[in-house]
Amino acid sequence: MPASLTAEQTLHTLHDLLHGRGQEPTNDDVLPGAELVVTEDGAEVYRAALARHVRRDLEDPDVIWIRPLAPGGHDPESALPTFDPAICRRRALHLTDAHLAAPRLELRLATGQQATIRPAEGPQLTVLQNFDTWMITLRPAERRGLETLAHD
Repeated sequence: MPASLTAEQTLHTLHDLLHGRGQEPTNDDVLPGAELVVTEDGAEVYRAALARHVRRDLEDPDVIWIRPLAPGGHDPESALPTFDPAICRRRALHLTDAHLAAPRLELRLATGQQATIRPAEGPQLTVLQNFDTWMITLRPAERRGLETLAHD
């Protein structure tokens, strides 16, 4: 198994994945991003696109805050994507180990589950693109509030 990453290396790698750094651009002008896949005893139990924000917990450096994205809807008048922050709530990942298996970030969680953050593809990439569009429709204060991951 590759060497474990430090908390700072983990955060930096996660930030790069969320922003598509080092990923090949798609042919349809969709910005690359990341998805989260959680497994337990080898079986997938959760999968979601991830918003492009992350932060380490100020009180516990082993905790990283992310925002998994549930598919949103569309405004009937404008046809623009819509998301409900009450559904796309921030989540904490309590890490016990992290290592890079490029292009994936492999995380062992305190729950005993395994989390993989990897380049988003297919439906997750579409959800991320819709969320990015929705974010630019928000007032700056609302957008900053969501991006800080300090509250839902």
